This record gives sequence, structure tokens and C-alpha cells, in this order.
Amino acid sequence: MLDWEHESYPEEKDYILIPFFAIFFFTVRVVLDIYVFEPAGQFFVCGKGGYKLKGASAVEKDALRKTVVKFKESSWKLCYFLSAEIFALTATYNEAWFTDTMKYWVGPGDQIWPDQLCKSKLKLLYMSAGGFYIYSIFALVFWETRRKDFGVSMSHHVVTLALIIVSYWVRLGRVGSIVLALHDASDIFLEIAKLTKYSGSEVIPAVAFVMFAVSWVALRLVILPFWVIRSTSYEVLSVADKFHPQIKALGRIDNDVRSDSDDDDENPKKKEK
Repeated sequence: MLDWEHESYPEEKDYILIPFFAIFFFTVRVVLDIYVFEPAGQFFVCGKGGYKLKGASAVEKDALRKTVVKFKESSWKLCYFLSAEIFALTATYNEAWFTDTMKYWVGPGDQIWPDQLCKSKLKLLYMSAGGFYIYSIFALVFWETRRKDFGVSMSHHVVTLALIIVSYWVRLGRVGSIVLALHDASDIFLEIAKLTKYSGSEVIPAVAFVMFAVSWVALRLVILPFWVIRSTSYEVLSVADKFHPQIKALGRIDNDVRSDSDDDDENPKKKEK
């Protein structure tokens, strides 16, 4: 049985989990797409029994079908962002560094970054996020509706995947897990707004979009820069200072034994005095 609290150092072999998570997300989406999202899309977009399709023109039917496809895509994103946010909060909420940014770099005990252990739950959070973005790159190219922001979305997925891999390697998992939690939270409200809009509602999408805007500003424009980025820019320097004397001492020889010996050999009389 997996011990979620088990601690160990990040290792190269941990990355093996990423492709397995990518396959996992692909499989789950296929199953949900067929047995859950498609029936739900037909019901909420086309109406009970598909009554909106009856008597509709070919153009209207095509428009409804495209809306069903978008409904399924948003349903999947909502499922992922919601579950990922719950997982991120579960992995970080009880940790000291959830509220104290200085704990990104020091503790528990005498651990100091980068010599910090990583819990199993944090490793799984990271590897699952990496797997999701590998899957997302595949889905964006071969599965999902090609939109105008394709280039932006692809760049986002590639950069995010790179940041996940690199930050784990340099042992910035504590910071990264908080970023993942901040990154996914507001998207939940955005997908709710889209889903309810596709279903024909007007009030719920408006409320959900307001919640998205408020959470996006609070999480990404306030907490992220003034807490997380500030810590990675300034608080980390206090940790770097601990290594600075050691770095300076690497090239220093406190006592040049060879020179003293040579001097003694050349001046035996001086030594006798």
C-alpha cells in the first residue's frame, strides 16, 4: 500500500510515471466521452429526446452538433481541474509551507533547499500534472476542436510541461505544488460558465464568470506575485547566503603546509633560533 507521507529525494526514475498518467488520462476521457459526456451533451444542448433537432435545418443541426462537441470538451476540463485542485489541496493543505512561504526553503528540521525530501503525495501530484499536459498536447493536435488560440494553447502546454519537469529536478516541488493549486482553481469557474452557457442558461454563466474573474485576479495577480514569486525572488536569498561562505571557501587553502616546509628547509638556522 502506498504511503502518502513517505519521504524521499526526487529521482530520475520518478519521471517514468508521467507517460503512464498520460495514458491514464486518455483512457478516462475516452470512457467518459462515450458514456457520460455525449449523453449529457445531447440532453442539455439538444433537449430531452433531442427535440431541438426535430424540424431543424441542416445548418442548425450542424451548429448544435458543434456545441455538443464543445460541451464535452468543457465537461472533461471541468472534471480534470476540479479533481486536480482537490488533489493539490490534499497534498499541500496540511504542510507548513502552505501558509508560510519561508518553509519553501527551510524545514522540517535541518532540511535546507535544495537538500529537501519530497513526500509521495507531492511526487504523484507532480507526475500526474506532467502526464496531463503530455496528454493535452496530443489532444490539442489530434482530438479537440481547432480554435483560433491553438498556438497560444500549445505554447502554454509545452511551457507548463517543461516547468513541471525542470522544477521537480531542481527540487522546487513545494513552490510548484502551490503554483499548480493556484493555476487550476479559477479554471473551474470558467468551465462551469461555458457548460451552462452551452446548455442555454444565462444567469449561471454570468455568476460563474464573475467568480472566475475574481478568483483569477486574486490568485494569479495577487497571491502568485506577492507571495510565491516574491519568495522565489527574495526569501530564497537567505538560503543562498548560507551556501555563500562555503562556495568562497572551496578555493581557499587555510594552511599552506608545503610552503612552510620548504621555508624551514631553506632556513634551518632560523628554525634553531
